[in-house]
Amino acid sequence: MKRIAALILLLGLFCCLFGSCTGKTPDVIESEAKLVTLDDVNWSIPITIEATGETVTYTMEMAQKHDLAKTYISAYQYENAQAQGAPQVTTLILEGVRFKDVLADLGVTECSSVSVAHNAADRGVYEYDHDIVWSDNTVIGWIQNKNQIVEDSAPSYVAFGSKDGGVHDFCHSIKNIVIHP
Repeated sequence: MKRIAALILLLGLFCCLFGSCTGKTPDVIESEAKLVTLDDVNWSIPITIEATGETVTYTMEMAQKHDLAKTYISAYQYENAQAQGAPQVTTLILEGVRFKDVLADLGVTECSSVSVAHNAADRGVYEYDHDIVWSDNTVIGWIQNKNQIVEDSAPSYVAFGSKDGGVHDFCHSIKNIVIHP
């Protein structure tokens, strides 16, 4: 009986050692299997042009015809807000297509502002003025920090952000965009 117990303990020890060698627990392996990668992303965004009343679906394929633009975004990070006592500000690199190029693709030569709706109802609609819209630092991005999808961006996997916008001017998980004349 002692030998059987020792054998079971030895097998358990080998299982623990093997688990520690991979560095991943079963829950981590399962969550990694569900991760969406850049190769999986193929986004599209409905964009309404108020001046014409037309709604166009802008796609990742259309965006990829342009060179990738990069901007640095300051955004609140809400994870650990309870532990830290307040949200923390973080900086990320957002890569995608310049919004000026999106406007050119749509044939828009002038607009006063845009409204960008977030998929989450509690986040609402973000308004961006003329200076942000036409800035070289404003992008529709789907790449975060060089090799990741934009965090918390499902189901659209795309974000609107500008280096010139400040901490609150970053909208991920875009539902739609409205271009105001």
